[in-house]
Amino acid sequence: MSLTMSLQGRGPVGSAARTARVLSRFGATASGMARRLDRYDAIAAEFGVRPTWPTTACVLARHPDLLRAYAERGAELALHGLVHGDHASLDRSQQRETIARSIDVFERAGVRPSGFRGPYLRYNEATLEALQELGLRYHSSQAVLFPLKSADHPSARAPRYLLALKLYSAVDARTRAVRPKLRGGLVDIPVAIPDDEILVERLRIDDSARRSEWLSILDFTHRRGDLFTLQLHPERIDDLEHALRDTLNDARRRQPAVFIARLDEIASWWLRRGRFSLRVVRGAGDHYHVRLEGDEDATLLVRGIDVARTPWHGRDEISERREFEIDSSRAPLVGVSRRSPAAVGAFLAEEGLPFEVSNDRDRYGAFIDVRESDWGEADVLDTIEAAPGPLVRLWRWPRSARSALAVTGDVDALTLRDFIVRSWETRSPERGGWRPR
Repeated sequence: MSLTMSLQGRGPVGSAARTARVLSRFGATASGMARRLDRYDAIAAEFGVRPTWPTTACVLARHPDLLRAYAERGAELALHGLVHGDHASLDRSQQRETIARSIDVFERAGVRPSGFRGPYLRYNEATLEALQELGLRYHSSQAVLFPLKSADHPSARAPRYLLALKLYSAVDARTRAVRPKLRGGLVDIPVAIPDDEILVERLRIDDSARRSEWLSILDFTHRRGDLFTLQLHPERIDDLEHALRDTLNDARRRQPAVFIARLDEIASWWLRRGRFSLRVVRGAGDHYHVRLEGDEDATLLVRGIDVARTPWHGRDEISERREFEIDSSRAPLVGVSRRSPAAVGAFLAEEGLPFEVSNDRDRYGAFIDVRESDWGEADVLDTIEAAPGPLVRLWRWPRSARSALAVTGDVDALTLRDFIVRSWETRSPERGGWRPR
């Protein structure tokens, strides 16, 4: 399966070249990769950051003491499959079995996983169903493509790069709200592209250009209030050390702040935030009562409302009060036309924007009128961003942070043996594949 996926994503020439490069990074023992993990962990720690490392269960089973030590120091080890196989090709029963076995391997190693990332960023609806049934809190497998600063570079049109986008089923960040989304009880956390593999092996750009790409994503996400889930496999830390350091340094200096957290912490926040309540109750005439019920780290934004507040970003300010009254000829709500699809309302609710369904556009601080066939998340948010207000909003991130950042990297091999046997391990145990000992 690993060989098949490699050929699909890189082609024969690309697969051979990548294999040669990867083999040079691994040795007979895990000492070389332990040095890279130490370096990765140390760079993150300089900025007060703990990484999330999705790890295949078979690798954890072979190196439990080494990997558990990083978890004890604060890194998160998430599930990365039982073996490095394609979850998009498995049905529900197969996924439930392999993910359950993965959880068992983790727990026997002394690690309780709370999230999952599919190998090759591949998954299907059965993956999500199995994760929910087994009590996982999040998955982080949906690739989101951010605009390339190196778009004019010849490699941006090369087949090896276009194959990667197809393999990952990457969606366009310019059209999406790049933030977590609740799917039942599971938090869907997107992954940013270009990642380390694309920068180094697909685009083949130099160190300065790599840093520029990730800094550009950080700028994009901070401007829009989005999430940057950075993906850097530990075996490439030597290639991207400067890019990681520059990105974390820039993120720490930004104002409003960037919420930097592990994926399990982001999922925990999003689930907690989902229990908060922001209500706008109509009184007599043009009178409104606003009340936020939520934890202390929740952020209530206001626009065009005369209440005790502090400057924040653009025309939005932070309300210093959780409950207040206002008089206004326009409701501090988003009006949604009757022809707009119901999905718009669900989207606004998760965005923390109270809304009403009405065709009276002049009675609201912002108004959305879209058709089922052509509405997009980014277009809706741009319309609200341009609206005059008044508006109230429960913001996405805790403690007045503007955007969010997670540092992640898959651990799917620590030794030469780990890498070489990956194709064999993806076979079923009955056919000689990997089984826990």
